[in-house]
Amino acid sequence: MQKILGDFIHALRHAGLPISPAETLDALQAVRLIGLKDRHALKAGLTMTLAKNIQHQSQLATLFDVFFSSMPSEISNVDSLQDQSEESLNEAQDSNDNITSNAQDEQDNDQSHPQDSTQPLSALAQQLLNNDQNALQMAISAAAEQAGASNMQLFTQKPVVSFRIMQSLGDGLLNKELAQLELDDKNTVLVKELRNKQLNLRQNIKDYVEQQYLLFSQNKGKQLREEQLQKVKLSNIDHNHYQHMTVLVRKAAKQLASMHSRRRRVTKRGLLDVKKTIAANAAYDGFLFHTKWKSTRIDRPKVMVICDVSGSVSRVARFLLLFLYSLQDVLPRVRSFVFTSDLTEVTKNFEKQSLDEAMSEIMNKWANLPTDYGKALNDFKESALKDIDNKTTVIMLGDARNNHGDGNTKVWQEIYQRSQRVLWLNPEGKYNWDSGDSIMGEYSPYCSRVEHCSSLRDLTRILGSLLKHS
Repeated sequence: MQKILGDFIHALRHAGLPISPAETLDALQAVRLIGLKDRHALKAGLTMTLAKNIQHQSQLATLFDVFFSSMPSEISNVDSLQDQSEESLNEAQDSNDNITSNAQDEQDNDQSHPQDSTQPLSALAQQLLNNDQNALQMAISAAAEQAGASNMQLFTQKPVVSFRIMQSLGDGLLNKELAQLELDDKNTVLVKELRNKQLNLRQNIKDYVEQQYLLFSQNKGKQLREEQLQKVKLSNIDHNHYQHMTVLVRKAAKQLASMHSRRRRVTKRGLLDVKKTIAANAAYDGFLFHTKWKSTRIDRPKVMVICDVSGSVSRVARFLLLFLYSLQDVLPRVRSFVFTSDLTEVTKNFEKQSLDEAMSEIMNKWANLPTDYGKALNDFKESALKDIDNKTTVIMLGDARNNHGDGNTKVWQEIYQRSQRVLWLNPEGKYNWDSGDSIMGEYSPYCSRVEHCSSLRDLTRILGSLLKHS
């Protein structure tokens, strides 16, 4: 029962349903109370414990039908049947040498002594003749697990997995037995019946493997593509992938927000202050009548992000701003500035418009113009420098390429002195810093951290570290 439920939950997670360990335990308890015989009640119980919304209910219902369609409805004792299936598999594999030796002996015997058609030698032949569907299905399930049916990466692996399952069930032994039976014309009916049942078994296994692929492997191509997109340089992402990358950015931001929100809730409950507790109970001979707690106040940081939106840097800036504004639960006080030469605050754009609309307007208005860091920093000094204190984190995203102009380093030094938490994200590799018109070396001494940031994976790592230490 636990194995079946575990596989089903694995299929749900593969399909994208978020299922926690606590929900898994609730579902296991529900299955123990309901059992596996009443499929309607089982589906209702799993839906109540595992589905969080209407969309999840629909997905669960579809996957439930696919997952349990290959399992006989008459199953009442899954554990005993699974043990029986494993025993039959072991018997089939252990009898391989015996069947081979028996076949060789019978070839040496006179054909006037045919094999007794009522005594099939292989366990698979007996199951086929007895039409034991429950035992066969559980044997297929056990063999499929050994053959890696739930770990297929490609659609083309299905024939290989199907062949492995047939061999695990004893198909090779059955073929040898059929070859011996065909030597006697009296066994024609028996051979024909076994051949038909063998073909039906192969088709059932093929269907089962296809179901396993749909349940556990269908989305692996999508997952692989997402993993690769997280590593690709954001400056190389074309417009065809913007929508998909936006989904990935919000997903990563949601995971970070969820993780660090939990950390804050736990911290706010406080820790036992041992010294104060002992002092408060000194009059009671050490009995702890009163407890004293440490209350750690965590101020959510103010963040000012300054984004160079010129050239290829604009694509990285797009995803950085999108990432930051998707972290509103843990970073509610974000002020955003964009520049090429003139610097403009765009915080209100995100307050009045949706993220997509705000990003489109920003990129259309200010992106892809010549860069002047000196002019931009001077504008920042006039509009926002006075608002920076030691609780402010300043994030600069830019390649520090200033077209051989004055970088106005003194303003950046003053920003660092006020904040002490200054993070510079450079989309270019370190080997390109201070080459050509880059003046990265002038700014880096006045940064708390200087990071190479060119992919979604880099963004997730850097912002996760920022939240951890904020």
